[in-house]
Amino acid sequence: MRCIMDDYEKPTTQQEQAAAQVKGIFGEHLSQFKISCDAIRHIGSNLSAIANEALKSALLHADRGKTIQTDDGAQWQHDVDLSQITSVCHRRIAGKIQFAVIECLPLKSGEIRDVLNSGDNVRDVLKIFSCNQQQVLNLWKDDVISQVKEHLAEKYPGQDMTIVADSFEHRMSRAISETQKHIQSQSRGIRI
Repeated sequence: MRCIMDDYEKPTTQQEQAAAQVKGIFGEHLSQFKISCDAIRHIGSNLSAIANEALKSALLHADRGKTIQTDDGAQWQHDVDLSQITSVCHRRIAGKIQFAVIECLPLKSGEIRDVLNSGDNVRDVLKIFSCNQQQVLNLWKDDVISQVKEHLAEKYPGQDMTIVADSFEHRMSRAISETQKHIQSQSRGIRI
């Protein structure tokens, strides 16, 4: 947090303590956020290769692979893992292949299996998924920053802790920006 705090006037001892406390409490959020940014960056950078792998899997393995039944009762054949909880899957409907990105969230009460988006063109499905995930990152950032500000207001009532919250927000915003720039630079010249 020191890097952005240097752009402001020198932080007070209390602001530095608050920054260390926030980093300790919300550090895991930053870590998970970075992992998600890296996963989205990987999908965006390798969209064509992932799409080709999913299409090849759908054509070669037909309906002999791992089956995933979504919460709506639909049966999908697993093609490619995108992350620990998301996969590209396919199913055949009226002689056509339909692709979907399916999220499998393990919960204590059971697993939720949900179609995040679907369509006939696997590249389009992946591109929409990638764009949607970038929007999710922004929502996630806003939620975490709101929690940070709430924590600071409770722990340091009447104190100006803007520098601490801004520092945390800057790190998350930079991660989103780097992800978007990387995806855009990788996708130039690739037709989707």
